Amino acid sequence: MSEHLSQTQLAGYSGRTLYPDELLVVDSHLASCDECHERLTRINPGTAIESGEERFHLDYDQHLVPYVEGTANEIDREIVDSHVAQCSKCADELSDLLAFKDQPVAALSGEVRKPSGRKQWLPQWRLLPSPVLAAAVVIAVFVLTLAVIWWTKYPTARPVEKVETKPSPAPTTETAPSTPELAKQPREEPLIVLNDAGRQVTVNQQGRLEGLDELSPDLRESVEKALATRQLRASPALTGWTTGAANLRSGLEQQSTFAPLNPTDVVVETDRPTFRWRPLEAVRDYVVTVYDDKLRQVATSGPVNGTEWTTPTALTRGVTYSWQISALKDGEKVISPKPPLPEARFRILDQSAVVELARLKKSAGSSHLVMGVFYWKHGLIEKSVREFRALARANPNSTAVKELLASIRRR
Repeated sequence: MSEHLSQTQLAGYSGRTLYPDELLVVDSHLASCDECHERLTRINPGTAIESGEERFHLDYDQHLVPYVEGTANEIDREIVDSHVAQCSKCADELSDLLAFKDQPVAALSGEVRKPSGRKQWLPQWRLLPSPVLAAAVVIAVFVLTLAVIWWTKYPTARPVEKVETKPSPAPTTETAPSTPELAKQPREEPLIVLNDAGRQVTVNQQGRLEGLDELSPDLRESVEKALATRQLRASPALTGWTTGAANLRSGLEQQSTFAPLNPTDVVVETDRPTFRWRPLEAVRDYVVTVYDDKLRQVATSGPVNGTEWTTPTALTRGVTYSWQISALKDGEKVISPKPPLPEARFRILDQSAVVELARLKKSAGSSHLVMGVFYWKHGLIEKSVREFRALARANPNSTAVKELLASIRRR
């Protein structure tokens, strides 16, 4: 982004109303442009990029080494990129690692030193003679066989995801077990432990969610199922709703840069949505037209000088709409999208979901896990992705959160 950010982009970044791709572009620009960062601080000082240390640093073996060697998956790379953008300590260590990457290996043992001075033993397989490599393979197969036998013999033993917590105080005489039998009872370890916006959320051995008592039975079941399967499949709110958005996007790329941006192929929470589009070269005035599900015109903007417009009147909730953007160029009317491309469609969140959302924000609105599952159930996919990204940043070692985020991003 060579130009400075617009006031609309700064306001959207401050209020976190931008779409994920646009949010990343604006965030990258702010990191390198002092003038735009100063303007953002004047709009909302609370959104200024902080220079202090974060609550955690990236793990060398789990995050930095896979990132440098190119073996990290998309989510781990996104966590590293997001973290080093705000943490100078981890950014320096990553930079040093990248500089050390191409240095020749000093000895056959594979002993190298990390930038921090700590020793790191990395296997240099390409330097090992063939007999040694063959022996290593045999040992690895033997260990793997033992692991399979152990897993089969003890099926109830499962890996437990934990986070660091402060040790609990010793029991007092009032809370201590009254009998030796109670004192000897083993403590049941949870399957999953998550940090969720300042609270600890766990899933016990029976798959029950603990730490979130204020949920409705339906939402609780959805959260438990998501953590058990580590998958968020197609949203129930979008089932059977064929929009043809993929054909629309590919067709617009072939047609021209003049095209609607959003809302397209989404459910939106507000009943007064803001429409945004790519400009047409040498054109300043545009007209937005909105149609209902029976292709009847329900709103029009009139001439708009710019590339966004918010409808002044509320649209009906629960209804699917489509919209077009038109402009005059060289005396001819240009429309996008135009047939044979499918319409740019969106749906307004229905009233019952709005009421449920308001109630949920009061009782569990700080929970990224709960809000992420709720938004997914009701088709607000981009908001769901935003919540699970926040949950992943708070739990960088949780494979359950990583798999949930990956599954919903594939949708």
